[in-house]
Amino acid sequence: MKNVEKYYEKAFELYKTLHERAEVGFDLFETVQIVKKELSDLGIKYTEKYGKCSVVAEIGGGEKIVALRADMDALPIEENSGVPFSSKNKGAMHACGHDSHTAILLAVARYLKENEDRLKVKVRLIFQPSEECAVSGAKMLVDNGVMDGVSQIICTHCENEIDFGEIGVCAGDYMAACVPLKITFYGKSAHATLPERGIDAIAMANDAYIELKKFVKENFEKEDYIWSVGRFVGGTAHNVICDKCEMDISFRFYNLNFAKIVEENVKKICDSIAKKYGGKTEIFWEMSTGPVINDSEIIDKIKNIASKNSIKINEVQKRMSSEDFGWYLQKARGAIFRYGTKNDECGCNTVAHTSNFKIYPQGMKTAIAVFCDYVLSLGE
Repeated sequence: MKNVEKYYEKAFELYKTLHERAEVGFDLFETVQIVKKELSDLGIKYTEKYGKCSVVAEIGGGEKIVALRADMDALPIEENSGVPFSSKNKGAMHACGHDSHTAILLAVARYLKENEDRLKVKVRLIFQPSEECAVSGAKMLVDNGVMDGVSQIICTHCENEIDFGEIGVCAGDYMAACVPLKITFYGKSAHATLPERGIDAIAMANDAYIELKKFVKENFEKEDYIWSVGRFVGGTAHNVICDKCEMDISFRFYNLNFAKIVEENVKKICDSIAKKYGGKTEIFWEMSTGPVINDSEIIDKIKNIASKNSIKINEVQKRMSSEDFGWYLQKARGAIFRYGTKNDECGCNTVAHTSNFKIYPQGMKTAIAVFCDYVLSLGE
C-alpha cells in the first residue's frame, strides 16, 4: 500500500482521542459521535439501525459484500499506563486496544472512499459495541441482520507479543467458543445444630463440583477445552445451613457437538445430586460466542498481501480465549489476524486487560495496509 503514513497520521490522532474517551459495553456515546463525525466528514453514509451504539457504513457498489469489523468498547479498569493521552473517564480504560481497531477502520474507510472507483466489491464497515461484556454486541448486530448478503468478513486485533510491523495468523481453529455457565443449588436453611431440618446447598454444589470436573476429564480427553470454576459462593453465616449456593464456570471449547453432550450431562448430574439431597437446581447455559475458525483461503490471501508489503508473518498458535467475532462466522466465512504492537524500548509489551497496558501505535500501519490491499485485491 502506498502512502500508508498519510492514513496512519490521521488514525493516530483518532486513536489518541478515542483512548482519552474510553467507554464500556453498550454505553459508547462519545465514541459513536467520533466515528459518525469522521464518516460524515468523509462523505460516507452510515446507519445505526443494527443496535444500540453501533455504526455500520458502506463503500463501493459491487454485487459482493465484504465486511470489515472493529470493536469499540473499553474495559472497566482504572488506567495506569502513563501515556499522555490516558483515559479521562474514571474507571474506564482501553486496556485491550479496541480504540486502535476503531482508528484503523476509520483510516481504511478514508482510503477506500478515496479509491472507491477501484473497488470491485461493496465494503460494509461494522463498528461494534460490547465485545468485552457478557452481552455480545456482535450477536446483537448479527441478530439484527448486519451479515445479510455478506460473503466474507475479516477483522484484526493488536498483539503485544508480536513486534510492531509484523502480523500473526492462524488458519483453522483459532479462538474458542465460550459458555459462562451458572449453576445454582437451592436447599433449605436451618440452625447449624439441627442439620437434619435443613437441606445443605453447599454440599450439593460441592458434589457437583467434583462430579462435573470428573465427567468432563474422563470422557473427553481428546477435546480441546477449558472447564474452570471461577466463583463458588454460598451461605450467610457460620451457624446457618446454606439454602443457596452458586457456581460460575468458564467453559471453553471448539467442538459444538461436544458442548451439546456436556450440556445434557451437566443437567443430568446436577438434577440427580439435587434430588438426592431433596433440593433443587437451576442452570443458566448460554453461549456468549461461537468458536473463531479462520478460513484457510482468507488467511492465505492475508499472508500474500503481507508478503507483498514486506511484512513479516508469524504463524501463531490457537488459543482458548474467546472473541465474539465468532458470531459473524456463523453467517459467513472469515478470519481474524493479529497486528504487532510490541516495542520493548517503549514499554509496549504488557499483556492486555491490565491497567498498565499500552501499545506501540505505529503497529497500526501494518493493519491499515493489509486491510486496504486485501479489499482492493478482491475481484482481481
